[in-house]
Amino acid sequence: SGRSETREENLFNRFPPEEERFLTTPSVVIDSGGRIIVWYLPGALTTMIMVCFFAHLHVILSYPDVKIAQWRTHRSNFHASPDGMVTPGCINISPAWFQQGREVHGFSPEVSAALKGDASRNITTSLQRSGIIVSAALWVMHPDLYWAGMETQVRLGKWAARYELDEMHYHLQRWTSVFNVVSIICNRRSPPHRDPKCRPAAFDIMTTAGMYHPVVMDFMNLGIKFLYDSGSMLASSCRLVRHYMNVEEGNRIVTAWYMRDSIHNFVGTPSTEYAKYDRVNM
Repeated sequence: SGRSETREENLFNRFPPEEERFLTTPSVVIDSGGRIIVWYLPGALTTMIMVCFFAHLHVILSYPDVKIAQWRTHRSNFHASPDGMVTPGCINISPAWFQQGREVHGFSPEVSAALKGDASRNITTSLQRSGIIVSAALWVMHPDLYWAGMETQVRLGKWAARYELDEMHYHLQRWTSVFNVVSIICNRRSPPHRDPKCRPAAFDIMTTAGMYHPVVMDFMNLGIKFLYDSGSMLASSCRLVRHYMNVEEGNRIVTAWYMRDSIHNFVGTPSTEYAKYDRVNM
């Protein structure tokens, strides 16, 4: 679940932030070894992009009814749309990933449930602009990870074609992102958490769009808060950074793009190192 309050409290007490910061302008956070931990780009999405983004993505959301333990999709963590324009919920989309509990030898990747069936084919198309934008951003932020993601998608496509996995091959051909998974999240409160399945040296990229009062994204163990207005983009290792954000009203859609180590391992893509400040494409 990415939530262990006792462990997090012990870590925070041992390694408290030296100071608190509140960032509202484009920023890069670097550790003492020159490794880039966070990219913060407020206003990265233009109004035109957000309007298109909002129009396409809100129609593919569902409102699942799951166990209380699953905080990421439980009803208590979502608030209703004030005008009914969006459906509160969360959905994970991937052209090729492992079902939960199957990231071990003997299982093969599958198309995520949201992409199965002919009716789902417009979903991949609706994600194309967003996929291109975050991929272009990653090429600047972490070039090695960008090429690793690209290589993984190509290898997956060849594997799907070889074994005549037509549905997977169809979606991979139309998948424009170097990330292999995207979560689309609408009107969710996110309690303090990490994302334990993400790679420490990799970046996840989150974008937000909608009409809502200004909110703050808190990277707790770094002692850094970010103004998380509509149109913002945040990239970080969500396995290293404990983060949370709370929004109680308005309409907000977040895309969280990420890579799964298990998929890279399946096709034999080598792991990448951390992005260093002197190696980015500035």
